[in-house]
Amino acid sequence: MNIFKKSAYFLLGVGLIACNDPNVIGLELPDAAKFTINNDSITNFNISTLSEERLRSDESIHLLLGEINDPVFGVNKGAFVTQMLLPANNIEAIQNVVVDSVFITYSFSEFYGDLNESNDLDISVFKLEEDIYKDSIYYSNYDPSISAINLAIGNTIYDGDSLNSSYINIYLDNSIGQQLIDASGSSDMIDDESFLEFFKGLYVKATASNTILYLNPSSDKSRFSVYYHEIDVDTSVSLDFEIGGNAARINLFNKKGPQLSTAAVSTNGVSDVINSYYEGIISDTNRSYLQSMAGCKVKFEFNNLETLKQQLSDKAINKVTIDFEIEEDGNYDSHEKLYLVREKQDGEFDYLIDYGPLAAEELNGKTYSFNITRYFVQLLTNDEYTDILYLLSSGGSANANRTILDNSKTSIKIIYTDI
Repeated sequence: MNIFKKSAYFLLGVGLIACNDPNVIGLELPDAAKFTINNDSITNFNISTLSEERLRSDESIHLLLGEINDPVFGVNKGAFVTQMLLPANNIEAIQNVVVDSVFITYSFSEFYGDLNESNDLDISVFKLEEDIYKDSIYYSNYDPSISAINLAIGNTIYDGDSLNSSYINIYLDNSIGQQLIDASGSSDMIDDESFLEFFKGLYVKATASNTILYLNPSSDKSRFSVYYHEIDVDTSVSLDFEIGGNAARINLFNKKGPQLSTAAVSTNGVSDVINSYYEGIISDTNRSYLQSMAGCKVKFEFNNLETLKQQLSDKAINKVTIDFEIEEDGNYDSHEKLYLVREKQDGEFDYLIDYGPLAAEELNGKTYSFNITRYFVQLLTNDEYTDILYLLSSGGSANANRTILDNSKTSIKIIYTDI
């Protein structure tokens, strides 16, 4: 006997409108019915915006450099620390030369904000005065010890025919090049280990009005270069150091939450600014907000779980989806992808069994749609599951995106079968 009698969408507290679209999993069942749900209230779940304290930010695919003064989210700053490594072991002595120029080159494949407004990009570079390690974990609020002397003297952005050919040169005072030339042939340049004891790395920060560059340290073009020529010889040659590969690097972001005091504070080498914008963001019940670079995340909490269990006790769950719709902004792109994770009883996050640890949903038009069927079944039947989910930025330590969601458009659709 066929136990499947009827399939339908179920959405708490909203009306159902008949529809004839057959392209829904579960509706191929005998006598299946489908309904499209228009969700104009969120009385059955709570959505709120929370400030991020920090993100793991070591070894990110991109180094984020710049600043955006966002009319909604306020000031967002990206800086970083990085090691430099030798081009080879046992660098021979370089003598009787004159340093011509010193600069750091980074290719960049993307940016956030407006590259045409990058003419006010002001970069500062300082020597790092403490060890960092490739095999250690670091977070975006890491507070490095740095020197007091700014070595940067200017920068030039070369906007290529394609983003893959774009790069920036950050020009430094020749004194740092002379320091490196003087160390050639010594025990400081035998190998990377000895070199890092001598020269621990660099801290790079920037101010701007509306530009954050996504620097690619692993590009062939990215390097630290000291150009020099021999006395009485016109030809200039370079000593190049590696800043990608095995060089440790850490992205650093300014604090953004409303917890900041009324006076600016300084952590991780990035000046924190009082962000009054976040008070409005956190308290807004009509919208929810996500921002990369340790900005904010979205908390989703089911209400009346016991009522849900009773209403679905004699139902077979075929499919459950949750949809979040963005408010479009022509100046700032929303995230290409978002993660949806669950909160465990100990307060830690875990991935949904529907997706696995690395999966995220892409923005499709104006909507992020997550299939949460397996999670939802566990929520109804497993007391160890909490009723709290979080939306997180995908690649939050490697991009500067932000997303605004219209809470009134958030909906849960449940296809079930009467048993």
